[in-house]
Amino acid sequence: MSEDRLPTDLATLEGSGTLRDQESILILLNLCLLTAIAVVHVLFGPALGPPSRGFFVLLMGRFLMQTLELAWLNGGQDPPDNRMLRAYAGASIWVNIAFAFVIALLGGKEETHYVVLMVIPVIAAAFRYGATGIAVVVAATTGLTFLEVWIYYRRHLPMGTTEYFEATNVVLVYGVVAPVVALLVGRLRREQGKLRHSLAELERARDRLVSEEKLAAVGRFASAIAHEVRNPVAMIVSSLELAKDASTDAARRDEWREVAGTEARRLEALTGDFLLYARQRKPEKHRTPVATTVGYVAGLAQARLSQAGLQLTVQCAEDLVAPFDPFQVHQALLNLMMNACDATPSGGLITMGARPVPGGGVALFVENSGPAIPENVVPKLFEPFFTTKPRGSGLGLAISRAIARGHGGDLVLEVNEPGRVRLALNIPADPAVVLEG
Repeated sequence: MSEDRLPTDLATLEGSGTLRDQESILILLNLCLLTAIAVVHVLFGPALGPPSRGFFVLLMGRFLMQTLELAWLNGGQDPPDNRMLRAYAGASIWVNIAFAFVIALLGGKEETHYVVLMVIPVIAAAFRYGATGIAVVVAATTGLTFLEVWIYYRRHLPMGTTEYFEATNVVLVYGVVAPVVALLVGRLRREQGKLRHSLAELERARDRLVSEEKLAAVGRFASAIAHEVRNPVAMIVSSLELAKDASTDAARRDEWREVAGTEARRLEALTGDFLLYARQRKPEKHRTPVATTVGYVAGLAQARLSQAGLQLTVQCAEDLVAPFDPFQVHQALLNLMMNACDATPSGGLITMGARPVPGGGVALFVENSGPAIPENVVPKLFEPFFTTKPRGSGLGLAISRAIARGHGGDLVLEVNEPGRVRLALNIPADPAVVLEG
């Protein structure tokens, strides 16, 4: 048979999933028709007369075959690929035509209704083939419909001319159904093609935007690094130049050398912050006593607290346990503690602690008695390189938030009012880690 194949883009558009769905629908329609034929014979058996045993054997056999085909299409770990599906779709059209013809012959009735089974392969051809393929299928169903009438009257004389007229009406149905379905399918495929093209354009536009955003982020990062590094480098260079001046007294030269050393240490710390922010590793979670972590950070901060004239209280239950990376949470909490020290006036109070949250997670918080964070600052609070401190890197809170999000949680500003500002590091439960313990 010479048939018109789908264009390459449409053939590509019809993936194995779409083809499998179409074949499944056609099989379900065929099963419904087979069931209807069986029901008609049960209800109208006395009027129609009993058909041959071969009729029911063929009917039930085809029903079982179609059921197995439906299971093959939709079941199993290894579904048929697109090439196999196309071969099956082409073969099923001719199997259905042959079955409809044979079942009509075995029915042995003058006015047969089994030709309705020919409609399914005609519809399938409108989906699968081009104009030539559809014409061949319609010609085959037309010829077999008239052949079935001719065979019947060859066995049962005299010949009834009205049956040929009725067969012609049935054939006209084939001739109408095929082009109508083909036109609808063609329109649907064109719309799908347009939609696919639009989706491809959107994908390309999204990729361009993502690429541009990445470049912009790299640019912002590089600009911020250059800005932050430039000042201490300039101070180091100018201080060393002044320290080399022999006309300056020794005490003054020592002072400039100290300035250069201080700026060098600040540059080293700044570089460390950059690397820590840029190279966030995946947390290694363990079931960790939260009180131990909070106490460790409180001990580290004692010297800074004493120097600033601040008081510290710790609120954490001794039996509280949560799944997190202790090293990363130490870093995050220490950043919050240093940030609170800078924001609290001398004589103020800092409260650090933790509380359980529903589901097995934990919220670690640091609260200070300093002034409220201005409303215009709050939206930028966790942005990298944003700082209100004269000599801050703007990475402390950004690093803490990255650590929280690496654990599946977040860093949030829970309370922001005069005399009470609280930041909370929320870490959710991790069932896999809990099971380990």
